[in-house]
Amino acid sequence: MAGSMRLARHKVTDPVIGGLIDKITVDPNPPPYPDRFPHHHGATVTITLKDGRQFSDHVDFPRGSAPRGIEWADVDAKYRRLVPLSGLAPERVEASLEVIHEFETVKAHVGLVRLLT
Repeated sequence: MAGSMRLARHKVTDPVIGGLIDKITVDPNPPPYPDRFPHHHGATVTITLKDGRQFSDHVDFPRGSAPRGIEWADVDAKYRRLVPLSGLAPERVEASLEVIHEFETVKAHVGLVRLLT
């Protein structure tokens, strides 16, 4: 846990990463989705190089969002990355994740709650 927190802090204080913040602009009025939403969920990222060349890519729905589907591998990776930050012991992280995988067949939520506390 301490190592991952140091890594995260290092990224936040990295002057190269911090220098990118001033180079980001956000369109306050992105075009709406014509089919069903009056607001915009996706994003277009355009990188402009010093020589003027531009590279753009648009994503309507990011990986792991409901419209694209959520894979167990993504859930597992995120759970294993974030839950240990709570101080939960590694064996409880894994045991609770097993219960979550089988949650539809769990008779009572008490077992999961015990693992998480």
